[in-house]
Amino acid sequence: MANVMDYIKEYGDRSFCDMPFGEADNVAMCGMYYMPFEKAVSDSFDDEPVNFQKACDDIFEMRGRKHEPVGLILLKNISEQMVEMSKYKRFQEMKVVACTRVYSEKPAVQFEAATFLLPDGKIVVLFKGTDDTLIGWKEDFDILTQKGIPSNRLSIEYLEKVAEKFDGNIIICGHSKGGFIAQYAALYCSKEVRDRIECVYNNDGPGFWDYSYLESEVYTEMLPKYRHFVPQSSFIGMMLSHDNDYEVIKSDRILGPLQHDLISWQFDGRKLKRVDDLTGLGKLNDAVLQDLVSSLNEEEQETLNTVLEKLLVETKQEGLLDFKNNTIPALKGGAEAWRSLDRETQKGFLKIFAGAPEILIKNTDKVRREERKKQREKLVDTLKYLNVLF
Repeated sequence: MANVMDYIKEYGDRSFCDMPFGEADNVAMCGMYYMPFEKAVSDSFDDEPVNFQKACDDIFEMRGRKHEPVGLILLKNISEQMVEMSKYKRFQEMKVVACTRVYSEKPAVQFEAATFLLPDGKIVVLFKGTDDTLIGWKEDFDILTQKGIPSNRLSIEYLEKVAEKFDGNIIICGHSKGGFIAQYAALYCSKEVRDRIECVYNNDGPGFWDYSYLESEVYTEMLPKYRHFVPQSSFIGMMLSHDNDYEVIKSDRILGPLQHDLISWQFDGRKLKRVDDLTGLGKLNDAVLQDLVSSLNEEEQETLNTVLEKLLVETKQEGLLDFKNNTIPALKGGAEAWRSLDRETQKGFLKIFAGAPEILIKNTDKVRREERKKQREKLVDTLKYLNVLF
C-alpha cells in the first residue's frame, strides 16, 4: 500500500512548474512541518527566504543527524520524511520564510506557521497542528469549550501579513488543530485576501463550534475551495459541528486516533485513496463527540477549563515526552493539584463525565440502526436490479 513516502519518491523529480501543487503535496507538507523549522528560519517576513533543502539540513544537523521522535506521539518518521523531501527537485525548489512560533501558558497558546514560496509563484501557508507540549494540548481542549482561541486570531494576522508581503495565489494547509485554524483564517481574513486563496486543506481537523458558521455567506463562498480530509475512523476530525463536506481517506491503521497520523493515509498515485464512507467507529465518534460537547453548559465548560489548567501547570512538565520520562513526579504533581481544588469543583468535573456511558450506549444503538437500514436498502436495490435482469 502506497503512502506519502512513496509519493515523494515517485514524483519528487517533477517541478511544481509542470505539475502544480495538489492534495498529495498538502499531506507531505503538513506531515514534515512538525519539525522545528523556527530554529532554522527567521520569523520575520522581511528576511531573505531560506532554501528548503538548507533549512532541512540545518535542522537535521541541530538534531545530531539522527532520526529521532519530535515528541511522544510525533515519531521519527517525521524526520525521515523531511530529509527524504529535501533530496528531490520538487521540494528543493521551495523557499521558506517567516517561521513563526507563539507559545504561552495563560491563555494557552501554541501557534506555529510558515510560508513556502513555490517556483511557479504560488504561496503555501502551513499551520502546524498540536506539538508535544502540554500547553498545546490544553489549547486543544479550549477549542471544545470556548468560542475562540488565541490561535484563531493569530492565524488571521499571519495570513494577512503573507498576502501583504507576497504576490500570487495562496494555498493554505493544516493538520489537526492546524487544519482547524487554517479554515478559520480563510473564512475571516479580508475579502481581498480571500479572493486570492486557491485552496484550503483541512487534514482531519475539527469543525466549528456550532452550525451557524456553516450557514454563513462566506462559508458558502469558500466551500468550492475547501477540502476537508478525514480517515475512515476519524476521531479528531469528527469533533464539533461540520456538514458533509469531508472526504473519507483510507488508512492502514484500525483505530481513529492512530489514523490521525498522516503517514498512515493511503495514496493512489498523485491522489489520496478514497473510501465511500466512515466506518461504524467513525460514525460513532462523530455522534458521541457531538453529544458530549453540546451537552456542556457554561458552568461546566468553566469547571473543565479550571481543572485542566490546574493539572497541566502542577505536573511541572513541558511536553508529553517529559511526562513519560518523569511519570512519578508528574503524577504526584497532578494528584496534589487535584487535592488543592475545592470540593465543588471536583464534583463538577466528575459530573461532566458521568453521563458519558449513557451517551455512548445511545449513539452505539443509533449507528447500528443506521447501518442495518443501509444494508436493507442495498438488499432491496439488488433485488430490484435482479428483477429487471430476469
